Amino acid sequence: IKDLPGGSIKSIEGDILLRGIGMNSVEKISKINLRNNESGGQLLLGEVAKVKVKLEEVKSLGRFNSRNAVNLTVTKTADASVFDVSNSVRDLVKKYNPSAIIHLAGLQVPFCAADPALGARVNVEGTINVFETCREIGLRRIVYASSVASLGMPPGGEWKETFYGVYKQANEHTAYVYNSDLQIPSIGIRPNIVYGLTRDQGVSSKNTIAIQSAALDEEYDIPYKGEYSWLYAGEAASAFIYSVMQEFTKAYVFNLNGQCETIENGISILKSLKPEAKVTCSGQNFPFPPDLSDEPLRKLIGNYPTYSVEEGISDTYNSFKQLKELSRCPEINKVN
Repeated sequence: IKDLPGGSIKSIEGDILLRGIGMNSVEKISKINLRNNESGGQLLLGEVAKVKVKLEEVKSLGRFNSRNAVNLTVTKTADASVFDVSNSVRDLVKKYNPSAIIHLAGLQVPFCAADPALGARVNVEGTINVFETCREIGLRRIVYASSVASLGMPPGGEWKETFYGVYKQANEHTAYVYNSDLQIPSIGIRPNIVYGLTRDQGVSSKNTIAIQSAALDEEYDIPYKGEYSWLYAGEAASAFIYSVMQEFTKAYVFNLNGQCETIENGISILKSLKPEAKVTCSGQNFPFPPDLSDEPLRKLIGNYPTYSVEEGISDTYNSFKQLKELSRCPEINKVN
């Protein structure tokens, strides 16, 4: 019996994957009986829907430096083991023996808050697995994503403390010890508020969701106001790529801020692209610093591309607009 993948349904708990057991043709799927009436008549799926074999619907566009790009991710299914996935990725690294690793994987603030134990396993143990793999194959060039959330530690300071920030600071100290004890150098980068296409999760995704809402003619209120870090995804990607191209012998950690601009001015820029956009902002200032310096990072890795807030918002809005025109724009994620 052949199983045919049937796509997925999005829910708050996660994506529900569908499959058709024994359904190996369009004809059979079209003849699925939806209901019967009292006289024995049947309502078939093919009578109320078009059943086709086609490529999976594109839900996002990969963009880098305002050009099309390919995104490659490793995603764990709901019933898969974190350890099995980690071991499989480790085996792949050993097989292909890369010259460098950029480590971006992790669970964000709301997911770590909902399940701190899982957050620790993914964010802390997962990062240790990356360093251990590099140790085993003799790789000496790692660039990993920390976060400005680490600046919330120790608790009781000026910025918000979170489980996520605890894990990210633990990774920074872990990287330091791997270098001091085992001579495995690394660069840790603390991105501030990254925005751009597909940035739809986490407490700092609200400016991206606002831009998406404008493209979809929907109302949205950003739950923060005042000064904000606007780090366009293309600029963040450039910083990581420039970093991994360098030769280094220490365990560095740098802030990556992007542009500091108010949310109010960001909304004004968005409305210059779409005057009828129904986007507002309210609430308190975002609980992390908006104006950290990128200069120490640039001094080490060079002058990677910079994007103005106008350029980043315009590129993000036009990308969402293009997806909408293709009927491929994802639904707005207002859960996390």
